[in-house]
Amino acid sequence: MSSAEHVEDLNKQSDNVEHASNDCSTHTFLNMLQMLREIDGEFPLQYGICLAQIAMDEGMSLTALSKKTNLGLSTVSRIVGALSKYRQNGNPYGLVELKVSPEERRRKELYLSDKGRELMNGISRVLDAA
Repeated sequence: MSSAEHVEDLNKQSDNVEHASNDCSTHTFLNMLQMLREIDGEFPLQYGICLAQIAMDEGMSLTALSKKTNLGLSTVSRIVGALSKYRQNGNPYGLVELKVSPEERRRKELYLSDKGRELMNGISRVLDAA
């Protein structure tokens, strides 16, 4: 086998490994999305993004969440309402709790509820297993 053929063979092997890795990542991603669909078959992606941001930085304000997600404050407020127990239309998810800040009473801080923490722990297990 010439060196050019050997390099080509190594490239094919590398492509196969990369393809298998991508399949694994895609499978993991689909498993994570399925966990969100178990909450609601039409669980919006923006809700998942906000939930993940809250999980990463519990105690953040609505304004901080709006900046981190690049979503408008009114949109984030509606999403947090649905993720908590204040959903206007439909059943609330109960994944997030709003607490009044002890330092500034007008500021609401966002935390995972026990149900939200359980969901995020399950998603973490799926990701860790990948």
